[in-house]
Amino acid sequence: MGKINFLSEDVISKISAGEVVEGPASVLKELIENSIDAKSKKIEINIEKAGKKLIYVNDDGEGIEPDDIEKVFERYSTSKIKDKEDLYYIKTLGFRGEALYSIGAVSDVILKSRAEKFDTGKEIHVRGGKKLSIKDCGMLKGTIVEVKELFFNTPARRKFLKSDISELKKIINIFTQYAIGFPQINFIFKNENKLLINLYFSENHLKRFCDVLNLNEKNLIYEEKIFDDFELKIIVGDINLKRPKKDSQYIFVNQRPVYDYILSSSINNFYQSFFSSDFFPVFSIFLNVPSENIDVNVHPTKKEVKIKNDNEIAGKIVKLLEEIFRRGNVRTVEKKYLIEKEFGKEIIKDKTNLFEKKEEELLIPEEKGNTLKEKIKNIRFIGVFKNKYLMFETENGLLMIDQHAAVERINYERFLNEIEENKLQIQQLLTPLIINLNYEEMIVWEKTEKILEKYGFFTTRWSENKIAIHGFPSLIKDIEFSIRSILEEKDIKKFDKNEIIKRACRVSVMAGQRVTQEEAEYIIKKLIECRNPFVCPHGRPILIEINESFIDRQFLR
Repeated sequence: MGKINFLSEDVISKISAGEVVEGPASVLKELIENSIDAKSKKIEINIEKAGKKLIYVNDDGEGIEPDDIEKVFERYSTSKIKDKEDLYYIKTLGFRGEALYSIGAVSDVILKSRAEKFDTGKEIHVRGGKKLSIKDCGMLKGTIVEVKELFFNTPARRKFLKSDISELKKIINIFTQYAIGFPQINFIFKNENKLLINLYFSENHLKRFCDVLNLNEKNLIYEEKIFDDFELKIIVGDINLKRPKKDSQYIFVNQRPVYDYILSSSINNFYQSFFSSDFFPVFSIFLNVPSENIDVNVHPTKKEVKIKNDNEIAGKIVKLLEEIFRRGNVRTVEKKYLIEKEFGKEIIKDKTNLFEKKEEELLIPEEKGNTLKEKIKNIRFIGVFKNKYLMFETENGLLMIDQHAAVERINYERFLNEIEENKLQIQQLLTPLIINLNYEEMIVWEKTEKILEKYGFFTTRWSENKIAIHGFPSLIKDIEFSIRSILEEKDIKKFDKNEIIKRACRVSVMAGQRVTQEEAEYIIKKLIECRNPFVCPHGRPILIEINESFIDRQFLR
């Protein structure tokens, strides 16, 4: 008997669903795309239990005609294309015809819809791919979809869903993309029936971008340009807008939110002349190309597209950025001053200083028994390479130290020691520092406010999407970046002492920041006092030694 089996329709439907329905966020993505394709002017969303219990989408679009209501849950049923030639001229977000089929296969779905020329709507109920009922219903023009009990019939898939906060962050990330890409639509987002976001109609991409990400327009540059082979609208942040990860970068090709490695890496590489590798810029690209020049059918969930001549397009965008930045529109980084109380007086301190140190602290300790300490007793500072690596001459060669990784390790262990010894030094602010948070960051902050307080970060809610910082560990140099680094964590279970300190200390002495000889000698003195002076808290090496014999061999000595 042979080994080849034909899969049942039930198994096929679940496999197919797995290609489209990765989790609650992917369900919402498909439903939003359907609403946009239906020319909706208003889309309302409600999420319960991070989408595991309910994903509700209500739009005022064209609606579905009664004769089509059952067809939408059939596999490969679509109104977007008719034959293979249409695949080369896709002008809609959806076109494959498997979204509702796949969603219905792994959940309980009620869909209600009414087209404009009909007096009543139709309601269909599908559970696990089986149609349970279909009936008339009264409703306004548009479509309502309620997706309940996601993966109720595939427990293995449900088991691998992340925590509620992780899944909710994914949902908001998806919502954010379409909210930015379609400013002409009024988007309403509710969580557990509580209104979180209400984005009114706007023709202005820049205003919508600021509203969604809670950014100040003065730190953004907007530019439009028509090239021979594409049209471009671009929003880029100045050098004051830096993020700990690429979570504020958006690319739209013919209004479709996508990931494109060529475009993304080109822009990020351009910004490396302003930022270190630990910082990432904020930007949004709106690219319009002839539909025959892109292939939107290269990824099961349409996350990626293939663009003809993408390298040439990326090159032109980078040249435009160079032109924009040469105009002098980019604001310079300002020094940040903080006010604190000392013996009842207000004192202004320049927080751009790297260290507060005394002259005697620059002496190398004389203790025996430590290889690194022994090695550097007689070293001589000879310079800094690329404002990134400190160089010292040793008895046997050249010692190179990554200045950022070294200071990160120093601050990490100082922070850790202060907490363990219950001697945490707090920088108190007379006037709170106000930070704008995006929706994802605010959700994490709400869940972790009390945890952060244990480690010296005293914060309160200032408004709907702002927090006020009243105090923070005194060794932190850039409190806003440190807070964002902490809040980027999706899993609250990881909010332990070590993880919070690691994230908080990412902003130490950055690559690209000039270090004097006195500071370089101070860094190495403090480094050898660390429990682990060889790697930063994230595991990157801090120092390497190049032996004189190796250098000699390169010169054939």
